[in-house]
Amino acid sequence: MSTIADFEARTASCKTVADFAALAREAAVVDAGYAKALIEKAQAQAKGLADFLDLAATLKAQGEAAAALDLYKKAARHLDGMADTVAYATGFIDVFADPAAARKVLEDAETDCQFPKDFADLAGGFKEICGDQAKVAELMEQAAEFAMSGEEHLDLARGYWDLLGDRAQAAAAFAKALPEVNDKNQLLELGGFIASQVGDPELGKRFYAKAEEKLASAAERIKLAEAVLKDTGDKGYAAAVYGRAAERLTQPNDLMAVAANLVDQLGDQAAAAAIYRKAMAAMSDLGQYTKLLEAVDTRIGDQGFGREIVERAAAVAAGTPDYLDLARRAVVTIGDQDLARGLLGKAEEQVSSVGEMKNVVAAVKEHFSGMPDWVAQVEEKLARREANQEKYALFQEREKSADSAVKTLKLADAVMAELEDRFYAQKLLADAQQRLEEEGWDFSKARKLVEGVSRHLGDSAWAERLLKDAGERIQGFAGVSAVAESAVELLPDRERSRALVADLLDGFARQLGAAAGVYDLTKLAAVRGRLLGDTAGAAAVLEQAAGQAAGHFQFAELARVARDLGLEASARDLVAKAAACCVSAAAARQLAGRLRADGVDQEQNRAVYAGLKARLSQSADRVEWAESIVDLFGDRAWAKQELDALAQSAPAAEAAVIVRRARRRAAHA
Repeated sequence: MSTIADFEARTASCKTVADFAALAREAAVVDAGYAKALIEKAQAQAKGLADFLDLAATLKAQGEAAAALDLYKKAARHLDGMADTVAYATGFIDVFADPAAARKVLEDAETDCQFPKDFADLAGGFKEICGDQAKVAELMEQAAEFAMSGEEHLDLARGYWDLLGDRAQAAAAFAKALPEVNDKNQLLELGGFIASQVGDPELGKRFYAKAEEKLASAAERIKLAEAVLKDTGDKGYAAAVYGRAAERLTQPNDLMAVAANLVDQLGDQAAAAAIYRKAMAAMSDLGQYTKLLEAVDTRIGDQGFGREIVERAAAVAAGTPDYLDLARRAVVTIGDQDLARGLLGKAEEQVSSVGEMKNVVAAVKEHFSGMPDWVAQVEEKLARREANQEKYALFQEREKSADSAVKTLKLADAVMAELEDRFYAQKLLADAQQRLEEEGWDFSKARKLVEGVSRHLGDSAWAERLLKDAGERIQGFAGVSAVAESAVELLPDRERSRALVADLLDGFARQLGAAAGVYDLTKLAAVRGRLLGDTAGAAAVLEQAAGQAAGHFQFAELARVARDLGLEASARDLVAKAAACCVSAAAARQLAGRLRADGVDQEQNRAVYAGLKARLSQSADRVEWAESIVDLFGDRAWAKQELDALAQSAPAAEAAVIVRRARRRAAHA
């Protein structure tokens, strides 16, 4: 048996009121006085109802009923809220078997009630402790008078249901709370409770409907549909929830999850198939297609749909392993030998290693053993590949050091030169594309990749994707023009090339929009005409530019482009507009010099220059115009003739100057 010394030693380790109370219960057997001292120490630390209840029960068990009661009453000042008050009253029953004292605690607490929850908690005390249903009803009437907010109406509703079992009153209070309940989880919980427990499925659906507005993920929407079925049994409403989920969700995995759950819960394979089709339309990844195929096979067993999925998957497959996997699924999952035959053929075409060729041979033997010619063909290919294994091994070793896009592209060139293995080259080109992204995209490297794809594979679709990507990345007209030039030069498919160039130029024009200047439009027209041969389209752009042009420089540039495109009539009209802008000798000289540099016929240029004389009103300008004839056309006779004519028509003072200049020009003739 423990001694006082033992208890004293153990007292040092007591931390909580419960520790002291437990030790006091043991010590009471040895020394009632020491046990009482422990109770006093514990009381000094007591802070809550549970502490006082534990201590009072301990004292009561030791035969100290009066002391226990005095101690327990001290707990009243530590109560926090009506729930604590009810628990305090319960203590008079549990520890002291005193229902009168318990009721008095409850009655005294009625004046402290301020909110519906207070009344409901107190009413719960009267029900559990006193069995007084009349008082419960009275308190709930008071609670109704105090209910204002949504949360208070929820407390009222729970009180009506839990304490009175009043379905109508509870439902009415829940309905009043609904406008202020906004937490989606609370709405789901209340909808289920109201539908399944209170027995008002229509009101429960109103809570569900509000919750649904706040749901975003597939998991949440599935949870709602399952709750509807569990709590209301309304399959039509659940089907509508699945339908709305399918309308609002866009990710393939989310849609597949909804379709699978729809089949599991409602067995509606037709509706699930529609959702699976929406998921398929959003897919671009082979893994998603195979996951969809498994789901369709498991959930709806539609082999026709499965065939569509495999065909769609084949469009994004890349390399022998992908096609082998799809061929196996075509046989095993949908039983389509013809489809599998085509897929195995693609797998055979794209072999890039001995290992892949062995896998093709194995698949052909497994699924098409009844086609001995094909079996012999793939075995012969395997033998040839094994015979050249040293070369392949050498190239595979070189792959390890091809650590950049440029090195990988050069390796692809070497593979084609030595092995003529376009599928091995295809693998290397795909690796180069990935490295290009990792290194930081650069058009010069991207162009080399396009060149390799076109030259080695003749794959216009892949080359076009690369060029479109370049068009989206590159900035400025020079970049767009470079991409367009590359498309014309490198794309094997001429129609794809033309369409891509047109898209690039139209896109750049849209990007410029109203901000497009004369020179922007001029460059667009030049490239459109040169690369697409679209003289009509180029002429329309030039006409648009001419509407904005001002000054002889801009009109002369437009005329040059028109002339290069063979639009001679437009060129002459634009030259005339350029001439109309010249009101000084300097401008006239600049225009004639520009036309000469642009290769305009000398006679046409002379005619334009001659016509400019009439636009010059100042004598000094006319003299400078005449003198410039020598520099522009080397025609001193024409220059002297014009100067002589000016001398005859000019005032005397100016005429003398003009004559001297004419003689000087003649002296140098």
